[in-house]
Amino acid sequence: MKKFFLFSILICLGVYAAFAQTGTKERIKVRSAALAGNLIGDPADRDVTVYLPPSYQANPNRRFPVLYMLHGFTDNDSQWFGWENHWINLQTVIEQSIAEGLSKEMIVAMPNAYNRFKGSMYASSATIGDWETFVTKELVRHIDANYRTLADRSSRGLAGHSMGGYGTLRLGMKYPDVYAAIYALSPCCMDGAANTNAELMTKLEGFTLDQLQTATFFEIATLATSAAFAPNPQNPPFYLDLPAKNGEPRQDVINKIIANRTLNFVDQYIPNLKKLKAIALDAGLQDRGISEATKKLHEVLESYQIPHFYESYEGDHLNRIAERIRTKALPFFSKNLLFQPEPFSEVLENGGTGSYPAVMVSEASLPTHTVFKPQDLSKFGDKNKLPIIAWGNGACFDSPWEHVNFLNEVASHGFLVIAIGTMPKQTEVRSKSQKLLDAIDWAIAQNADPKSPYYQKLDTKKIAVSGMSCGGLQTLEVAGDPRITTVGVFNSGVLPNPGGGMPGMPQVTKAQLNNIKVPTLYLLGGKSDIAYGNGMDDFARINHVPIFVGNLDVGHGGTYGQAHGGEFARVATHWYKWQLKGDKEAGKLFTGKTPGLSKSPGWVVEKKNMD
Repeated sequence: MKKFFLFSILICLGVYAAFAQTGTKERIKVRSAALAGNLIGDPADRDVTVYLPPSYQANPNRRFPVLYMLHGFTDNDSQWFGWENHWINLQTVIEQSIAEGLSKEMIVAMPNAYNRFKGSMYASSATIGDWETFVTKELVRHIDANYRTLADRSSRGLAGHSMGGYGTLRLGMKYPDVYAAIYALSPCCMDGAANTNAELMTKLEGFTLDQLQTATFFEIATLATSAAFAPNPQNPPFYLDLPAKNGEPRQDVINKIIANRTLNFVDQYIPNLKKLKAIALDAGLQDRGISEATKKLHEVLESYQIPHFYESYEGDHLNRIAERIRTKALPFFSKNLLFQPEPFSEVLENGGTGSYPAVMVSEASLPTHTVFKPQDLSKFGDKNKLPIIAWGNGACFDSPWEHVNFLNEVASHGFLVIAIGTMPKQTEVRSKSQKLLDAIDWAIAQNADPKSPYYQKLDTKKIAVSGMSCGGLQTLEVAGDPRITTVGVFNSGVLPNPGGGMPGMPQVTKAQLNNIKVPTLYLLGGKSDIAYGNGMDDFARINHVPIFVGNLDVGHGGTYGQAHGGEFARVATHWYKWQLKGDKEAGKLFTGKTPGLSKSPGWVVEKKNMD
């Protein structure tokens, strides 16, 4: 019986070990122009620990979201990641969470914010340097450039403990275009007055640089606070102002310090907080001061009706942080960050009606988009190359889910169609117009890469940019790119008041219509189309390039979801054949005194500069 029991235990341990795969960590140096020249003389070359999950090495085609973790005051990245003994080993925490099925694999990066004052507060001043720029821009840029990241805000998270929790809130609400989700664990420094204790102030006034390393916690914390929020370039050797001098409080310095308490500036950043996809904060009930302040912040967010996760739990400032990261924070980011979808390939509607049956696929080298292409690429190359079409979706969604029949049908006629976003739809976050240009960049790079299946099979001189509704505005926003051969604007048009649209909509103006340099097609859904007035006004204003507008009374939704994309797919395909392949027969639908499309049931057409 004992042998059987022991055998069972060994089996269980073996199963656990099989799932508890280990990743790798590396400590790198990142050069920061933003920190260079700080008055206190801290190095601009900063240590950063980067954790790479188990699949990073095993699957070289896979890309990962990035969680930026910020450590607390007097800590550093080396301690947190187990390079030296400490109260936490973040790598162990991460891998236990993955092994238990609580979280997904992601890259985790932690900068070393330990400076001469044992903590930067993740703030910016002449004394300590511009930590905000380093963390939110320089570090992100370096990680995206050197690791296989999903280089988009929707795949970036920010979290931190104590001073790092303060930094998470500070940077998260200031830079919502960098991060999608934030989690503050026991965040410090959110309320309270400046420390003006007379005995402490007198001692600090006589401090020397040599005394920094042996300073008590409250001594160094007071200096760090002033260095971050009350710098003074004329006051060496610490280049800061203390909140009291000669036994008297200095109200101007006190004001600077308390202005940087989270609860004192959060109201100014409510619009930014609403841009974040997800917010979380927690603190232990026995974490005196911090627990109460965290609850106050929770109440502020509630008063502004900002969705968020908040929890107050049994614990102090340290004793359950590893557990909270493992069971709460990492699962939170696993839910709220955008991950690379599993590779897929799907044939829609028997591949379409064209001569080249198409397939919808994800591409590991472009995980932020969905590609529609002919199934058999061997038929292309030399004289028969695939023109490129970049597509923006309705509502600027980060998924082409509403347009797949349409896009698949176009691809079946010998085009490479690259749509913004992933399938299936994963997020409500609006995409950016830049993703249209990202699609073009990717296609050109693939055509030049001997290892790519698209190598020398694409016609990089024949490129269309098109989009529906909000995606049409994205198209107009990038229409001046000199690589573009033709433009398609469907169920869309520039609003008379660019700021009057839905949140996230490109702020395109009527003046930007002059950026169009190539033949342009507008397809609208008739007078019942909400974009009809704007689209027809665009048509009236565009007099400098060939332009064609077709109206079919189907409303704003067009015919994209109909079998093979319906009439809109038929017309758009003819346009692409004409403009991108020189197919004059297809062009007859748009040319001549009586364009062929005008003879099709229901279509009303107008054109300018076409013949």
